[in-house]
Amino acid sequence: MFSKTVLALAFLGVLVLVVNGAPQSNDMAAQWAQGAASSGQVGKPQFHVNGGGAGNNGRNWGAHGNIGAGVKAWQSQNGRHSIGVGANVGQSVGRFQGQSWKSRPDYGVGAAYSYRFGGGRRG
Repeated sequence: MFSKTVLALAFLGVLVLVVNGAPQSNDMAAQWAQGAASSGQVGKPQFHVNGGGAGNNGRNWGAHGNIGAGVKAWQSQNGRHSIGVGANVGQSVGRFQGQSWKSRPDYGVGAAYSYRFGGGRRG
């Protein structure tokens, strides 16, 4: 009973953070959470790094990057229900007409519930 209550409160806390965080990072964190809930082992993190950029020359360019992680936090005994959580941070930098700029870091967290229809555990 105690562990279910703690899990429910943690889930609500994550939802509150998701609503108050930054949209892009929250979307990506939710993707990491869903991927972790749908696959992998409980407690084994999955890490993600991505980025990109473009430019014309040294005075006009832009770049961005994101680092995130997701983990399956819980799975039912029959393997049909699972919960994943994820986190992400991203930032952009660039230069336009010789003027440099840098965005504030974009933080996000997410949670996902997965229900597997059919026979439960794979394998």
